[in-house]
Amino acid sequence: MKTLLDRCNPLFLSDYSFRDIYLLATATEDEEHTTDGTIKGMQGWIDCFEKARLAGTVFARNVDNAGEIQGHPGLGEAYEMGKNIQ
Repeated sequence: MKTLLDRCNPLFLSDYSFRDIYLLATATEDEEHTTDGTIKGMQGWIDCFEKARLAGTVFARNVDNAGEIQGHPGLGEAYEMGKNIQ
């Protein structure tokens, strides 16, 4: 995420066209608050862009190794969220 944020900082001074930002991520842990720091960090960056907002998040928990994401309910959540993007 740090690389994403660092590379997007030059957009701050431009007339950027993005408005809705979606966060899709995986986590090894399964605790409810595991993703709080990730969301807070992303929201802090989004707050720098007054025309942008965090429009949705999907976290696939209990994903640690290659291939474990296959059949995960988070994939369906991401798909459904994506169908509603205009």
